[in-house]
Amino acid sequence: MSMCGKAAILSAGIGLSGCLENDSGNKTKAVGKLGGTFIEGASGADAETLNWILAADATSLGYISLAFDGLITYDNKFNIVNRWLKNDIKTSDDGLSYMVTIRDDLEWSDGKPVTSDDFVYTMKNLMFADWMAYTYAGDWTEEVDGKSVFVEPVVENETTFTIKRKTVDPEFLYTVTDLMIYPKHIVSKYEGDVKAFTQAPELNNLSYTGNLGPYRYKEWIRNDKIVMERNPDYYLGKENGEPYFENYEVKIFGTSTARHAAMEAGDITNTGIDPEQVMKFKSIPSIKVFTVPTTGYRVLQYNMRDNGWEGLKDRKVRQALSMSISKEKIIQDVLLGFGEPAFSFIPNVSPWYSEEGLSKIGVGSLYDKTKAKELMKEAGYGIEKNGAIQVVDKKGDKIKLKFFTITGSKVHESMAYLIQKELGDIGIEVDIKFVPWEIMLRKYYMNKVPGSDQPGRDNNGPRAVSEEPWDLIYAGQSTDVLQPSGTEIFFVTDGGLNTYGYSNPEVDALFKKVRSKEALDVTARKNIYAQLSKIVSEDQPLDFLAYPTANIAFKSNVQGIEPGISMSYNYQEWYFG
Repeated sequence: MSMCGKAAILSAGIGLSGCLENDSGNKTKAVGKLGGTFIEGASGADAETLNWILAADATSLGYISLAFDGLITYDNKFNIVNRWLKNDIKTSDDGLSYMVTIRDDLEWSDGKPVTSDDFVYTMKNLMFADWMAYTYAGDWTEEVDGKSVFVEPVVENETTFTIKRKTVDPEFLYTVTDLMIYPKHIVSKYEGDVKAFTQAPELNNLSYTGNLGPYRYKEWIRNDKIVMERNPDYYLGKENGEPYFENYEVKIFGTSTARHAAMEAGDITNTGIDPEQVMKFKSIPSIKVFTVPTTGYRVLQYNMRDNGWEGLKDRKVRQALSMSISKEKIIQDVLLGFGEPAFSFIPNVSPWYSEEGLSKIGVGSLYDKTKAKELMKEAGYGIEKNGAIQVVDKKGDKIKLKFFTITGSKVHESMAYLIQKELGDIGIEVDIKFVPWEIMLRKYYMNKVPGSDQPGRDNNGPRAVSEEPWDLIYAGQSTDVLQPSGTEIFFVTDGGLNTYGYSNPEVDALFKKVRSKEALDVTARKNIYAQLSKIVSEDQPLDFLAYPTANIAFKSNVQGIEPGISMSYNYQEWYFG
């Protein structure tokens, strides 16, 4: 339930000095009442897996985090709050060594202690292994003598291990804090066997997680609900008895309408509220609604792979399409004011956000359908007719684009039709299809080189294509706002979640530079991020549409909530009053 985790395909400025500040943990905690079932309502996107190393989607990682706290979390002011860590990670003066000391009261389900050897084994034998297609493996590599090599984890003692580097990465600390773990004595029997590892029951039902999180796996009915039960052995619950709910359930609804109805009826405890429903729910006495910033951004992805429309490979075409879509209309007509126009992959709540040099396509003078038609013509997709430009393909026919987004959301539906109208105004026909999230992942995002025996992945190289052709996808992406370099998985040529086939050598080089010794200087790092944002905003591999704010509803009897950008950081302390 950490606010700053891995970038994943979804859903107030601060000072840089706050990035690594640690919460002292001296707050007075209220002792909650034990009992009840907390039911979180979600729609559209069930998880892919509970086996964390195989997970790339946010829903899977969210489910897993109910049983796995992780080393740290962040509060609403971006302060680090230690969880599995005994004390802060110690970084050497030269930036090449990271010493991690875990608590000595962490246990696996069979009572065996969690040790530093478990962490080191997980890294060396699983995360870094050739046989394991770990999406975020690249976060743990560095370039040495022209070769990409993994960092070196070393056991120091039972509760301490060190991760050693040969090159400096100013943001590697954030990668370390995202570290997850398996029990060596259980998982080692599956080493090297992809099928056995993928199908291992204890890895897929989280039955090994011991006292490492507030909840334990109880039941998962695919595309319906997951139920987690209170963990009476939870390491943070020794003093005050957290968590306080007997069960924590995530219930999947087919549509936002059904989810809203369940919230209004009192059948669920908590859910996100679509913009048009906010005022209604704020007027219900039994419900409280919080409006909070998010770490995500809404995008229109352009397919630059070989099974997308050929024109999308041309930057001018992508700029023209983005220039035809009003961000102000999106904010006002779709999000009903709950958001701001987006121009970068770095959300404006991040200390690394900069507007310097950004191409603010889609607002002001850069929301211009006449100019968009001119760009299309310059790219070879327009002809002069009766003194006006008519947008056509290179054969002179109408351009028809295949547009996809997920089922079950009024916002997605409204966004799709707005985009369809905006592009229709410049003469482009948009065919909209709504598909379930699991179908989107498998048939439209996963890709492989035609005729090859590659397993399907989100990026199998420049010649790879998805099972089903597509041109446009409306989706959400997110960024670790303290470590935007992790977002490279969306934008570097070999990025693990670069599903749309974007490639720019300058962008690849800058993402490497932001993790170099040069970027130890905060000003230098901020300048590199500004360059990256500028180039990506010009290239428009996707149209950055909006930074949304979220409206989160709870039953009014839920106590202990601290509203903010990371409001779930203390969810184990929530209770029914």
